Amino acid sequence: MNGSNLECRACCDVFPMIVTPVSRIEGGLKDTNLIVPTVQSQGLIQTDTVFLLTYKMPPAEDQPAPLVDSITVISDTTVEVKWHDHSPSRFHTFWLRYHCHCPDCKEVHSGMRRIHPDDVPKKLTLKTAEINDGFLVVVCHEEVHSIRQSLHWLKTFSYSKEDLKSRALERNVVYKTDDIASFEFDKICQSEDIYFEWLQAMDKYGLALIKNVPCEDGKVVEVGEMVAPVYETLYGKVFNVVSKAKVTNIAYLEVPLEFHQDLPYYESPPGLQFLHCIRLDPSVEGGANVFVDVFHVAEQLQREYPKYFETLLKVPATFQKIHDDGKRPSHFVYQRPHITVNAQGKVTGVFWNAQAEGPLQVPEEMVEPYYEAYFKFAALMEKSPSRIVYRMQQGECVTFNNRRMVHSRQAFKLNGGVRQLQGIYINVDDFKNAIQTQYLKRKSGQLVKRIGNQCYC
Repeated sequence: MNGSNLECRACCDVFPMIVTPVSRIEGGLKDTNLIVPTVQSQGLIQTDTVFLLTYKMPPAEDQPAPLVDSITVISDTTVEVKWHDHSPSRFHTFWLRYHCHCPDCKEVHSGMRRIHPDDVPKKLTLKTAEINDGFLVVVCHEEVHSIRQSLHWLKTFSYSKEDLKSRALERNVVYKTDDIASFEFDKICQSEDIYFEWLQAMDKYGLALIKNVPCEDGKVVEVGEMVAPVYETLYGKVFNVVSKAKVTNIAYLEVPLEFHQDLPYYESPPGLQFLHCIRLDPSVEGGANVFVDVFHVAEQLQREYPKYFETLLKVPATFQKIHDDGKRPSHFVYQRPHITVNAQGKVTGVFWNAQAEGPLQVPEEMVEPYYEAYFKFAALMEKSPSRIVYRMQQGECVTFNNRRMVHSRQAFKLNGGVRQLQGIYINVDDFKNAIQTQYLKRKSGQLVKRIGNQCYC
């Protein structure tokens, strides 16, 4: 850990808090009933696909509280805490009561809430509010209960405009326009630091390359499971991209593929996609992959063509996969807008696959505005400065965020040879869990970027 001063900063979907430097106060935290982070030890509990980190309570002197200048009751339902940096945070009685950290309200080890909404009085007016040994302690007129929160926790989850903005900025994505970050397969397997750098590259840039992966059937599963369990779809656990005559997907032809994301007709499309080139004969010509950061494109549309952007926020496209091949028939139809945003207007999701679009089913007055916006978005995609072209070689595995990167493929000719790729998917939230737990482990204070799972943070 760098430095001796601490503050907790939380990830929205991993329960424990991350530790980063700030001011120290004499005394620190003393109530071991509170669920707080520590750097002493950590464990991983898996229940189905949900992962929770658990931490032991550190000594009080290791958890100093942030300095507070004053505390003021500004209304019968609102208390204001003014921090030492002069920034104020206002907290409402219902919010404080529902998030009380006492052991009667919050289970000590899991951190899960023990109270039911009906347990909270429908009216809560402030009687007293004070700072006591690093905690805000509030009592209301309507019940005999001391509401307790650590100052660390309050600072971490402050919902002032300034604090919300600061946390949102930490999640801004980073755009890459130069070479793909590449890593050696053996080094990823042997070094936890290299493994972390690989995950971080996918978090920051949405794209990374692994070189010298053994060209073995199904090896891509082993690569994917270094991150999380493989996400099985209608294509099975592993899918082969190899040219053949009768196909259910045009990816199996030698023709070029347009920009797309895989499986947008799923309610939860795949997060990461891994493509492993297990055979590429010397006679094969062409077939380079092209990647574009579609978040970058969406933000460009938002800046330069706000009217078109708003149209793609509200008009739902139809994505579909309808085919009866006798063995595994499919009938997937899902309507959703192309772009989603959070409360601050930041892009949180983009869905694009022209080849998998069905008939537009919207009120007639929306049809023409939709196609105007649709064609502009497509044009910006083709000209995007985030465009990266790369022709995979045998033994390479490209790993990318299917929610953030659209990908295409240039035409190729086999000339009697073979071009074979094997692919798998990883659920987007499993990936988010994997990288956030790495940040926690390294005590970096980092938060996962907006990775396209439509989280509002």
